[in-house]
Amino acid sequence: MSSQSISADEWLENDKIKRILKEHLDETDYRIYKALNEDGRMSDTEIGERVGLSRTAARRRRKNLQENGLVDVIGVLVLQEAKFAYADVFVTLESGVDSDELDEFVDHVQSEELIYEIEEYMGKYDLLLRVWHASLSDIKEYLREELQNNPVVESYEAIPVTKTHKAWHKKVTDGE
Repeated sequence: MSSQSISADEWLENDKIKRILKEHLDETDYRIYKALNEDGRMSDTEIGERVGLSRTAARRRRKNLQENGLVDVIGVLVLQEAKFAYADVFVTLESGVDSDELDEFVDHVQSEELIYEIEEYMGKYDLLLRVWHASLSDIKEYLREELQNNPVVESYEAIPVTKTHKAWHKKVTDGE
């Protein structure tokens, strides 16, 4: 085990989070997730060194996490660092929207490159769309085109994000 690896006793300090995670991940799988979260390009050899496994065992566990949909190694554009504008858009659907109409709407917004996250809610809002563009005025125009006259959308509220401090379990810096 390398000097950077985490001992079994300190894999996670928060006992409440540890209890929740133990239902889905063991300590080694969680440490693999944390290593990949720090650097998604990390090789299986480096993962093994970090968590105390051979390269083969690290690869087997990483692939299992990916195949089960628990870990997805993706590239993320850090919008704040790239100086793009982005906003959270809370959408309320028309009361008569059926599941087929909702599915069609969600399929459409999933295909939109400028929408990078979609969440479905219970409560005041039905959906959260996370949107980015070159400027806030571009976001406003884009939302008008996509949502304002859409028959399934009753209303929407866009809240510009002014700063991201933490995303994907990582601190986001200002790049300064």
